[in-house]
Amino acid sequence: MSFDLILPFFPEELQALFLDPSISDLMINGTTGVFADRGGVIDHIPLTREFTNDRLQAAIERVARKLGQDINNQNPILNTRLPDGSRVAVVGPPSSINGPTLTVRKFNRWFTSDELIASGSLPSLIRDDVVNLILKRKNGIISGGTGSGKSTLMKALLDHIPMTERLVVIEQPAELNISHPNAVRWEAVAAIPGQVAVTPSQLVAAALRHRPDRIIMGEIRDECGYDLLQAMNTGHGGTLSTLHADSAWDALDRLADMALSARTNLDQAFVRSQTGKAVDFVLHCERDHKGRRRVRELITVSGYSHAEQCFLTEEVYRASDG
Repeated sequence: MSFDLILPFFPEELQALFLDPSISDLMINGTTGVFADRGGVIDHIPLTREFTNDRLQAAIERVARKLGQDINNQNPILNTRLPDGSRVAVVGPPSSINGPTLTVRKFNRWFTSDELIASGSLPSLIRDDVVNLILKRKNGIISGGTGSGKSTLMKALLDHIPMTERLVVIEQPAELNISHPNAVRWEAVAAIPGQVAVTPSQLVAAALRHRPDRIIMGEIRDECGYDLLQAMNTGHGGTLSTLHADSAWDALDRLADMALSARTNLDQAFVRSQTGKAVDFVLHCERDHKGRRRVRELITVSGYSHAEQCFLTEEVYRASDG
């Protein structure tokens, strides 16, 4: 299993937390505290035996080397993954004042759309509506905040794409457990000593030359939004991606802003018009006040009004506040 790669470097108490299936996020704040996310609720985990920042730093350095990277005072930030897609994020000294900060986002298991419906995260009618849009090769965005379930929802919806289709999946880092036999998985990588950077934008451009039926972008970041819009608007339907946003409408604004950041010489109205033309629907998910992950909104997009300076949308679904 993936955690076998890193368990030997940590004390037994932390090993048990890494392996605890009820924990989705494990957060080690240097020696000032260990916290865990269980079902959307963050708990402080007291340790019976103290460990030093030096020991934690040594463990993290070994983990980084095991995963083919390096972390030190000159390179204090690490963002990588384990083979199962679990994310490992580190900020070390001198940036992290109270010792290394280590956060692990665990993928204990992936859920089907039926399981998400049964758990109350996804209304069955909305699942059917979105799957119908996907099968019609409409372009969609799954938006939400950190830890709202975007990747889980994305994977559940991807399972409904016909297995005969060819997918080019671009992520940073790679995490989705894709079951399609003709799926090509690419990972954007940062520049490190001995390795040049490979950006999401470069991979989107490369994807167009590999005969994709669909381009799947794990998360839209920065200037790659422009390249993805161009792909959507040049006949590559059925694209699906995730995006950090506060609402479905905010996702459209953020995508347009990221596209504009890549081409600052373009007219803002033109970029927003291209966004309204490219995106057909936005599915927004959230973690509510009780820690539950659920779908909050579904809107369809039919364009952009230059006269009113707004996207033309229709609200299909909005969850109650209860």
